[in-house]
Amino acid sequence: MKYTPIALALVATAFLQACAGIDNYGAPPAARAANPEAACQALAGMSIDKGAIGLPTAGASVTSADLVKATDAGNAAGEYCLILGEIKSVDPKAQGIGFRVNLPSNWNGKALQFGGGGYDGVLPNTVGPAPLGHYAKPGPLALGYMTLGSDSGHQHPDSNDASFGMNDEQLLNFAHMHIKKVRDVAFRLAKARYGSDIRRMYFAGGSSGGRAASMAALKYPESFDGVLVNYPVSNFTEVRSWGASLRAAIYDDNSAGWIPPALVSKIAADTRAACDELDGAKDGLVSNMAACRAKSAAYLASITCKNGETGSPAHCLTPTQIARTIKVYHEGYSVPYAFANGVKTYRGYNILEGSSMAIGSQPQYQEPPTSGPNAHHVARADGFFKYIIARDPKFSMTTYDVQNPGPHLNRLLAVSEMLDATHTDWTPFFRKGGKVLLVHGLDDVSLSPYQTVDHYRAMVAKMGQDTVDKSLRFYLVPGLGHGIGDFLLSWDNLSVLDDWVDKGIAPPAAPIAYDSSKANLGRSRPLCPFPTWPQYSGSGSLNEAASFRCVN
Repeated sequence: MKYTPIALALVATAFLQACAGIDNYGAPPAARAANPEAACQALAGMSIDKGAIGLPTAGASVTSADLVKATDAGNAAGEYCLILGEIKSVDPKAQGIGFRVNLPSNWNGKALQFGGGGYDGVLPNTVGPAPLGHYAKPGPLALGYMTLGSDSGHQHPDSNDASFGMNDEQLLNFAHMHIKKVRDVAFRLAKARYGSDIRRMYFAGGSSGGRAASMAALKYPESFDGVLVNYPVSNFTEVRSWGASLRAAIYDDNSAGWIPPALVSKIAADTRAACDELDGAKDGLVSNMAACRAKSAAYLASITCKNGETGSPAHCLTPTQIARTIKVYHEGYSVPYAFANGVKTYRGYNILEGSSMAIGSQPQYQEPPTSGPNAHHVARADGFFKYIIARDPKFSMTTYDVQNPGPHLNRLLAVSEMLDATHTDWTPFFRKGGKVLLVHGLDDVSLSPYQTVDHYRAMVAKMGQDTVDKSLRFYLVPGLGHGIGDFLLSWDNLSVLDDWVDKGIAPPAAPIAYDSSKANLGRSRPLCPFPTWPQYSGSGSLNEAASFRCVN
């Protein structure tokens, strides 16, 4: 083989650089480490070729690179290089993916990618704790993790705005492709800054970010080592269809199913008080959910309007309110067709066990519906059906029948295959050593915790309990809602995950969980693996995990 003089010169240069400890990014790794500010500024304007990204793009570019010093006001994350940039779309009509990567000066060789929430559209907070991470300990960036996140490929920050879904590339990026694209960009940036690859790659998120964490493991198992999956909207298409079912239940027949806010609050307070001590502790938390659910029929009978009562003033429920709104909220729905992976049922919420419904403050249905005046889930579903299913901004959910989607069925099922993270075989991820910490709150009224229970059980049925136990832990948490709650879970989740992946140390039998809510900051409970739950032992402080035991 003959080499041109230019080729020979390049080979010689590469050889000399290798001998001198210099890589293709222009400076020895030791020199870059010694001068973090210069190393950071050198990344400004960096271009990343599309060939370095494992999915179709037009390449990526760094738009800014700024060193954030440990002494800067308001910075508790240590010294790091803040990188902002864009991954360019293939379709010129599609928006690019905005990303943020934080490169710590004290890098530990690992990285944590953060998911977003809702329909995304904004950069997530990547400088604080991991989602549901320990509130009183240093965050991942401060511990030396590279941290990163993106807007998922569109810039529509309204959490009900799904208009990005009119474009195919934007929708695919939101579905899962942004995960891999941003991860690959981060690898190039790590190589440029540190001269070495990322050794461990993790993903963490809650809500839509929890769905993205599952997608990271399912779609790109070779690209990630562990995932923190918190209250995941894995059944994305089913929960939006549930929102359409709720619209019909509440607003059809002149809003005959609407329940006034005062009565919504009464139901939540009554049922929480009735079930609070079923776990042995009067602590404002419903832990023995099975026993509580067994009481729901009797409570409904006690609050049903009788002797000609109409429910006004708001102190009782009409038969219509029970048969429609309470039924769909508490029991969910089933459909005569199958979403992705054979799912036909969406389970209900614990709204007769102390959780509060999001019905809306007014009985009048407005077009388009808005969270607050109208039911939250109805507003979220409206954008989904307008822009992702019908792809018609004039579409109205008042014409849509969940049981019979008619001409929209094929599109609905295709979107379900794209968006839903309900696949039950995680073997590729588990086989390469991937680990999962899965968390859902029993007080969640945004995504049914029982959907996650069903998914977990389906995984066990598919792969076997032993296989699942070797790679996944599932915790169902009393008092935890959808990123809020009377017990706002805070625990050292990233350290537990990293120990499991990196050192082979399995999670403790019942990790300590702390409450980061303002009302009960610092109280603790054992984090009980499903299907167990925390029961008071009968003695000791109600604020200490040691006073509780996990029981089935």
